[in-house]
Amino acid sequence: MTIILPKKKQQILDYLTKYVGKNGFAPTLSQIAKKFKVSSLATIHEHIKFLENNGFIKRKGNVRSHELEIVDQINNNVQDGYVEHASTMLPLVGLITAGAPIEAIENREAEIAVPAEIAQGRQCYILKVKGDSMIESLISDGDLVIVEKTEYASNGDMVVAVLDDGTATLKKFYKEENYIRLQPANKKYKPIMAQNVVIRGRVVGIIRKY
Repeated sequence: MTIILPKKKQQILDYLTKYVGKNGFAPTLSQIAKKFKVSSLATIHEHIKFLENNGFIKRKGNVRSHELEIVDQINNNVQDGYVEHASTMLPLVGLITAGAPIEAIENREAEIAVPAEIAQGRQCYILKVKGDSMIESLISDGDLVIVEKTEYASNGDMVVAVLDDGTATLKKFYKEENYIRLQPANKKYKPIMAQNVVIRGRVVGIIRKY
């Protein structure tokens, strides 16, 4: 199975690999942010968390204290911007909007191979993304998202959410005092405020085709 990292995440992984190889320890979030001219440390943290969740790196402690290492199997297998993994098959069950909500589409269409470590110990499925409301989180129209089946979410999780009218959307989840905020990652779109939201899953991986 070949999984292609989004461009920015691949660049960050390459930078981490070279930095650790040269210095014996990882750069801080601030150093990474400076290297890639990113003002928000939260954005860098999101990239690092993605690489960790998908088995590209390991954190032994607080990343700010340089406690980060590149997984050995990645160093051995990185070639031309992709990584070889043991794979497992997950169902592609339909379409999810990253824009205005649409009717939930849940039809088992096919099966797709994904890195086994992503789905290990989890029930997962795949959705194809329609729209551009999550582009600042590096999810574009046509990408495939790997979703862990769960009814629960923590603030900041990217979730598949179903609203009262049965429409579904892909957004970041935030529980406010009196409502749920479904936050897009594109300044063109306003957040969705809802009293009741059903969580159908949490995004744990992205597959992009170039």
